[in-house]
Amino acid sequence: MIKKFLQIFKSPAQSMYQIIGEETGTRELVHNFYSTMESDPKAINCLRVHELRDEKIPEEVKNKLFMFLSGWFGGPNLFIETYGHPRMRARHMHIKIGAAESSEWLYCMNIALNMHSLKIKKKQKELMHNSFKALTIRIQNSPKEI
Repeated sequence: MIKKFLQIFKSPAQSMYQIIGEETGTRELVHNFYSTMESDPKAINCLRVHELRDEKIPEEVKNKLFMFLSGWFGGPNLFIETYGHPRMRARHMHIKIGAAESSEWLYCMNIALNMHSLKIKKKQKELMHNSFKALTIRIQNSPKEI
């Protein structure tokens, strides 16, 4: 999946990591993503799956997403170098992830992409959204709500 994602975004000149603003842009995206999750009532189910400290998501959780996205976007493979293969579904089996949590995660990510200080082309955002959506579907471990 990561190779396919990178092929979609790779142009002769830039990777998605470069388009998003490399380390600074990836950190900004993660910051905006978690800020939305921590403050928007529409993300309450997604927020509740996290172990909070002082009503906030711990910095190490935020850093893990940054590290994962860095490699996923075509930058340094920080997550793999530190923790090994992401095995996203296995890493999330200890928490309930259903359709509501997946939908809210995507909601927060879309807001973060729209808040990003660098202009990301509409087509690139759509492709990112579709890739993120596929990821959330893959890590769901709770039956869909009826």
